[in-house]
Amino acid sequence: MYANKNIISNKLNFNKILPVFSYSIATFFLMDFAFFINDIVSTLHFTYLESYILLGIPFVGRMVTPFVYSSFGRIGVPRLALTSITLMAIISLLMGYETYFFELLISRFVIGILFGLATSAAIEVASITRSRVIVGLTMGGWAIGWLLGAIFFALLKSWELVSIAGIIFVPAILFSKKHNVISPALRKFHFDFSFKVFIIFLLGFTPAYILEIVPSYLGSASFKESVIAYSVAVFAYLLLPYMLTRFSLKKTLYPSLVIVAISGILFFLTKDILLAVIFTMVGLGINSLLPIISRNLNVEPDKIGPSMNFSAISGFILPVVLTIGYESLNSLVTIAIAMVLFFVFMHIEFSNRSYAKRIYIINKN
Repeated sequence: MYANKNIISNKLNFNKILPVFSYSIATFFLMDFAFFINDIVSTLHFTYLESYILLGIPFVGRMVTPFVYSSFGRIGVPRLALTSITLMAIISLLMGYETYFFELLISRFVIGILFGLATSAAIEVASITRSRVIVGLTMGGWAIGWLLGAIFFALLKSWELVSIAGIIFVPAILFSKKHNVISPALRKFHFDFSFKVFIIFLLGFTPAYILEIVPSYLGSASFKESVIAYSVAVFAYLLLPYMLTRFSLKKTLYPSLVIVAISGILFFLTKDILLAVIFTMVGLGINSLLPIISRNLNVEPDKIGPSMNFSAISGFILPVVLTIGYESLNSLVTIAIAMVLFFVFMHIEFSNRSYAKRIYIINKN
């Protein structure tokens, strides 16, 4: 087994960009839709509720990943990531010609499944490289994908054209011939679940999921906000883990939660772009801490993936529920509640002596 891991590591040394590319492009196909809510309402005459259902439905598809990943992963984990990107590009092309709600609902659902496969494979490849920078940049693919969506939005200004333009990523599958590595950790499907990990990702990803509604909330100002905020957020994915090694998980997480809560509340009260940038940067940066927190709980490693995948349901619920009634009020209340609950939950965990000891050992090493 040790020899196999060395072989895999050596094969991927020359191509560490693969997981970053896969996570970023998969996020682009998932979230480019967020920039065109108003356009879709006006051109296809969908209601805002229907449009936000289409925006969030891929996160329901994402929940299918734990049940199919082990089967599809047998073609090779890097190959799975690149193949998923190609399939997403083809579906995106078809979406550019779809006009009925049910058609788009099915397409977006399938994109959610492929997103789950691509990003899960990307994270596994990143972990094989054993590079903290690559892992951080791979997680930062969420911000890079959003940034691509904003750029395509600014250049093409039409959801149909952006969907069709996604065809440029179809050649990704051609590069999979060089990457047919089967993960030594891959095994038959076995479902495990941890309520603790589920709560951690449910609360920790709340800022990221609330950001789904920001492009339509800001309107014409969304391009400026997205370019600045998500460019800075890429570095936050590296900054917070670095702060953890310099200080501690507790001293890194607590101030971050406070900053997210205050900046998020003030942003939805004022629509100030600077506050949106701070909320985006730190809110997404927290995502880089969630796997670290999960690994330090009394939870078997096999339970982390499925628990994280099922927490994605809030990615569907939040954009639908928050836009019913007063969007800004709903959003700021949700941010406040989620960050307070996360703070309290982690305070309880930090109060556990054995847990605190494990954190201390990791920081010292």
